[in-house]
Amino acid sequence: MKKCVFPILIVVLLFALNSCNKNDETTEPILTDISITSSESLIAWADNDDLMQKLDNALYYNYGNALESETEKQQIFNADTTQVIATIDFKIGFQNTYNDLNPNNNLVTIQLIKNVENPSPQGVELKADGSGNTYDLITSILAPGYNPIEVPDCNHPEFGDHIDELFDSELNTNVFRFYMHAPDNDRCINFDRQRNEIKTYDQSPDNLLGVDNEKVVYKWKFKLKSGFQTSPNFTHLHQLKSVGGSLASMPMYTLTARKGNPDKLELRYAETDDQNTLAETDLAPFVDTWLEVTEIIKYGTSGTYEIEIKKVSDNTTLFAYSNFSIINWRAGATFVRPKWGIYRSLLNAQDLRDEEVLFADFSITEIGE
Repeated sequence: MKKCVFPILIVVLLFALNSCNKNDETTEPILTDISITSSESLIAWADNDDLMQKLDNALYYNYGNALESETEKQQIFNADTTQVIATIDFKIGFQNTYNDLNPNNNLVTIQLIKNVENPSPQGVELKADGSGNTYDLITSILAPGYNPIEVPDCNHPEFGDHIDELFDSELNTNVFRFYMHAPDNDRCINFDRQRNEIKTYDQSPDNLLGVDNEKVVYKWKFKLKSGFQTSPNFTHLHQLKSVGGSLASMPMYTLTARKGNPDKLELRYAETDDQNTLAETDLAPFVDTWLEVTEIIKYGTSGTYEIEIKKVSDNTTLFAYSNFSIINWRAGATFVRPKWGIYRSLLNAQDLRDEEVLFADFSITEIGE
């Protein structure tokens, strides 16, 4: 019987060693990227069924290498149903199975507005129609009977209008083309800068002007042509400017391109007369592609601000910023107006060239307080 002891001990030791090795083995998590995107930043809804249907149509989920059944999706509404945050994450049982490479794209925020009598908030739209009477078209929407256009036509009238229209095959519609030539100036008034912008102002309809304690959505598309050049000074593509009071000359918000290493797109803000950069990103991805901008602002001393810029071609977000506690009203102000176009400094004119910036589908929508 003693002769059987040693084989039995060897078998037991091998089994124990094999068990230890198995316990030491670890499974590496699978690398993947789950995400959520939305085709809408604002949804108007009439009832609960309408809201859920519109959310279902707007939201797109990407499961990467995972199965849909291994993920969980949530929609978190605030108390008054004016905002929803939609999220995606792995279920608890699969959080060690996968390693999400980019958790920053796992949620989207959508603003909501309920209006039973008129589910779609009635915004004002300015769309190119290709008729050739571009200045008349812009004026008829932004300030009927007045002049909401600030162009450098006086500098060389032989060129003609500095805003016209053309058909764009990518959008499959007519768009506005804003010209800016290196020798241009600011309406033969200022010669250290040049301006080609459209705006709302004190002659515009009230629903195109932002007032205290009002929430407004601005939307538009634009395209910077290949080789777009800027300078170390400002090249504004969009402004929100308050009117009235001692700070009227300083824009409240600007979307600005600036030369650097690399060139940047900046979101600038000024509570008073001191402007600072809220966020910036490399300019290169914004060049030679159509972009869609959604800007949502609540005006007031307890204001909010959101902006998102997406590529039209694939709906990817290139830039986003939000602040839900920011001062958006100045002492003495009577209203805030938007501006779009090209407004750039000539202090480093050697860095600039003739430019054409395309714009399309402007809209201004008041969505209440």
